[in-house]
Amino acid sequence: MLSLNRICCYIIILGLIFMIPSTYLVSFLDELVSFSLIGITLLDCIFNNSWKRYGLLWSIAAIITVYAVYSCSLSYNTLRYIMLDWVIELKPFIPFCVLFAIGPTFTAKEKRIIRGICWINIFIIAICFAGGNKMVELVMYHPAFPSMYALVCGMFYYYCSIDPTTNAVPTNKQWTALAMMAVGIFGLKAKFFATFILAIYLIRFYKPGLFKQFSLRHFIILLFLAGAVIASTWNKFNYYFLQGDTGTFDPRTIESFARPVLYMTGGLIFIDHFPFGSGLASFASFASAENYSRIYYEYGISNVHGLSPNHPVFICDAFYPSLAQFGIIGVILFIYFWIYIYKFLRVYVRTDPYYYRPQFITGSLIIIFILVESTTATTFTQMGGMITMCLLGMCCAGGRSLMQSSNQKSEIKKI
Repeated sequence: MLSLNRICCYIIILGLIFMIPSTYLVSFLDELVSFSLIGITLLDCIFNNSWKRYGLLWSIAAIITVYAVYSCSLSYNTLRYIMLDWVIELKPFIPFCVLFAIGPTFTAKEKRIIRGICWINIFIIAICFAGGNKMVELVMYHPAFPSMYALVCGMFYYYCSIDPTTNAVPTNKQWTALAMMAVGIFGLKAKFFATFILAIYLIRFYKPGLFKQFSLRHFIILLFLAGAVIASTWNKFNYYFLQGDTGTFDPRTIESFARPVLYMTGGLIFIDHFPFGSGLASFASFASAENYSRIYYEYGISNVHGLSPNHPVFICDAFYPSLAQFGIIGVILFIYFWIYIYKFLRVYVRTDPYYYRPQFITGSLIIIFILVESTTATTFTQMGGMITMCLLGMCCAGGRSLMQSSNQKSEIKKI
């Protein structure tokens, strides 16, 4: 009989196998993964009475449900599409919450399989880049996807290379993980360079206690790191948040014009719909494009290329603008979620910063990856984001176990 641990690990393996085909051939894979994990959760709760350990999932589902009820009162979209957005907004949290609750671990055989899958995926990505833009578009639609998948494969390879006896990643496998990520350079995406630079720092240069024992060398490294990240992302940051459109019309980058409009309009929505936002299926989400939300008419952006009712292809083009649906309260809750889960990664550093370094680095890198990707993509709600949220759930579950063990030891000492 299969255990919950093995089922979860098999789902992750299948997700990695079909990650690249999910762009075109099996676009429903992310929903299938979510429904599978929900099915596992319900079976565990019904037969093992494990409702309490999925408390985080129930809490997030309850919050999004309250927003769904609130959305009905605003009537920016129909009930059907509000419920569709309810599913989409909950979807990325399901992998993390379920894996965090169950806390599975990969066997040695599963780690070898995952490393093999990562090699195959990287080979496919490299072939696509070698074939030029037409090959990339044919297989993965947009250069951003292979670059993002290269980062995902590198993170999984690094995590699955942890030596079980020393809990360390051998130097050669650290470089292999970075080499896998480096294949994404050919996508020429600023967000990729930002994440990749931080990955190099975390995997090769990060030392626990950096700020406690600060030195001139540490300061120079951090200064160089900050300069490299700013240099690689400045043009896009300047365009989206500072300068905006310069009046030039370039058909090759016209999709980029829709994003500044979404960000600026999102800011207005935060003010006009304080503090709970415009509601589900109303703005910058897939559901608001499928059944065109009247908020685009209200804010006068229905004629913008890519945001019009006849051509809404760039409405769901970045995750952060969609937070306007949840208002200031939603943004606070979103930030709190990341702070809450990061504390389980911090346990590794506080327990034994050198021994648990790989787990801390993996979890931290995934958070950086998701937050950076969300500036100009909806990776958080797609297969690449969901599969990394599974891995983040496993990392945080390990931190929670250490926390519980530490608390138990403290109680014993008191007795």
